[in-house]
Order: sequence, then C-alpha cells, then structure tokens
Amino acid sequence: MDSFRSQSQFQPLFCSPALPSELLWYIIHHCTHPTTLIVCSSRVDFLTALARDIRQSQEEDEKSQDQEQEERRNSPQPDQDKITPGPWASQLLASPLYQVAVARHIRIVFIPTVSHLRAFLSVFDTNNNSTNTNKVPTSPPPHPSTYDPLPNQQKHPQSQRLLLVYGFLASHRDSSEWSVQGLNTTAAVLLETGRRVGLGVMVVEPVEYDESLRSLDDLLREKMPVVSGSALRGAGGDLERSVGGGLIGRTVDVRRVLGRWFQFGVGKWERERQRDRLCS
Repeated sequence: MDSFRSQSQFQPLFCSPALPSELLWYIIHHCTHPTTLIVCSSRVDFLTALARDIRQSQEEDEKSQDQEQEERRNSPQPDQDKITPGPWASQLLASPLYQVAVARHIRIVFIPTVSHLRAFLSVFDTNNNSTNTNKVPTSPPPHPSTYDPLPNQQKHPQSQRLLLVYGFLASHRDSSEWSVQGLNTTAAVLLETGRRVGLGVMVVEPVEYDESLRSLDDLLREKMPVVSGSALRGAGGDLERSVGGGLIGRTVDVRRVLGRWFQFGVGKWERERQRDRLCS
C-alpha cells in the first residue's frame, strides 16, 4: 500500500520525444506491473515505426568501425539534428524469453482517437481493464546477463508504476481537439485517472528515426488555438459571434497549456542518445 501511495505522489511528467525502441527499453528496465502503456496510434503504425527503428539499428551495427571513421572524415560536420536509434534497439532482440516474461507484467493498449482515449481513461482500472487474468502485481524477472547496461546506467534501477501515454499531443494535433480547451480536458482526465488508480503519469511524444530532431523545446514552442472553430460553431451562431470573435485566431504556446498539468523533463533515452553521440 505504501508503494502505491508514494507512486500517487509522482509528479506528472511531460518528457522529451522518444523513438519506439527507446520507449520500450525504458519500460522494460524502469517499470513494473501494473504499468500501462497507452499508444495513441494504431497497432500497425506503432509496430511499423518500431520495425524501422530496429532495422536501422541492425544496419548501423553491421558497419565496420573503419567505415564509420571514414564517413566522419569525409563529412564536414556531423548531422547532430538527425535522430538514430541507440544500442538499446538491437538489444531489444537479445533475449526474447526475457522480453516475453516482462511483457506479462506490462499492459499495452492502442487508442488512436482523443474521444476513445478519454472514454478509456474514465473507466480505467488496474485490476479489471485487461482480459488477461493471469497478470499479478509482481516485479519483472531479474536483469539477464545477456543485457549489458548502457554507460553509467544502473543495473537494477528502481521500478516505477506508470500510466504512460505515447503520442498525447500528436493525437490532438490531427483532430478537432487541437485547442487549449481540448488539451486541458484530456489532461485533466488523465491526471485524475492516475491519481485514482495510484499510478504516476508520464507523457512522451513519438519521433521517427529519419526526421530532423524535434526537441522538447520545439514541441513546447508550438502554437495552438485557444478554442477550436468547430467547437464554437457547434455551440451556436450567437455564441460564436459574441465569444468567438475574440477567441478565433488567438493562439498560445503548448508550454503554457501543459505547464499547468506537468513538469517538463529530459527522458533517460535522451541522455543516453546524447552520450552515444559524444562517444561516437
């Protein structure tokens, strides 16, 4: 009971963007049951992105050290803005039995729309939201010797119980809920759910390996409308004329909206990514 009470005091976090492989690495090594990962996309889209991650990591591993040094000599300046998977991507495949064992302790759900996300959170319960009745609140299996910890990484980090949402902003951006009003509504439901079930809340945005780097600051500087035009139109013409005239067209930084609900922080995957660049 004490562990759940301390977990409920976990400050909600909005972390720097992560590749799918980075996110899974973090969950496997830092989270325990009843951690739930909510992916705000379809299963196919998520698995496709993960496959690209791992494929690129394997291709990078096949390059010889001499080839890499030659490429660096021929390149006038390293591309510091391109995200590539770290060593954790290929290591995700190093011990399949371990991955299966850990997966039994972690729940993953795919919810591509904002309306379905809110509905899921409103009824979410760590005891009965899964059809797998064999899941019990036990710690993941011991860290196997086939996994070499990354530099400066603890072998046995303290496990966390999290409600982790991957693609929170992205799911709103592509819908009529992309507004201060829409984001606040979902954030309130998310944090209330975490408090109710005793799980720490963490939000992480996705990034593709072949995209230019979108840092946490880049995401937080993004502009969003105060109220969506569709919401005002749905409320009626009189309201749109009396209120909408001063609101439509007004925008604010995402940082200002999320700062009401979350602390901002750099994920462990970002620090490992930066360390890997310095060592390469």
